[in-house]
Amino acid sequence: MVTIQTYISKNGYDAIVNKHLLANEDFVPIHHSSAKQLGNQQLFTSKGTSLYGTVIISYQHQFLSRFYDWDDVDGIWLSILQAMHDCLNTGIGNCGFSERSMDWQMNRLIEKNPALLVSWYHGFASKQWNDIPIKTTLRFPENLLLNNIIEKGTTYLKFRESLYDSGPSQNINQLINNLKSFK
Repeated sequence: MVTIQTYISKNGYDAIVNKHLLANEDFVPIHHSSAKQLGNQQLFTSKGTSLYGTVIISYQHQFLSRFYDWDDVDGIWLSILQAMHDCLNTGIGNCGFSERSMDWQMNRLIEKNPALLVSWYHGFASKQWNDIPIKTTLRFPENLLLNNIIEKGTTYLKFRESLYDSGPSQNINQLINNLKSFK
């Protein structure tokens, strides 16, 4: 089973950086009743430029990403969608972003049952942290991952459009529609 869940941070950038270790209690899922208020607070404080949180992805109880992998959620979703789109088009998708040196890489495996090898490189959150860059890799059934990314990307898009500043919703929507053509 593929699980993809988007979370919004209860705190802004400085509070997240100062905490060092993050856990479930530092975030709320976007379907939580306080997620919209937290999102609007962050966008208001940052003048519409940042919405901090994370996207947790797992397959059969193995985690590709965790709460530690927080950043601007728009950037995380745009990079996931772009890497998936490029991978389905060319066989390889690679999309990085952020000061935190995070990077998605997806490789299409042509087999009897098509699969995607997805790697998530993460680390170097800040000079004050002594991060060692790590790479997490999982193998996903292609259609299962594609369907879940489309579903959860659409859920995030609806959440993002409900906020006072819809940010890159148009770009997210276009990438989701492009992915639907691969179904």
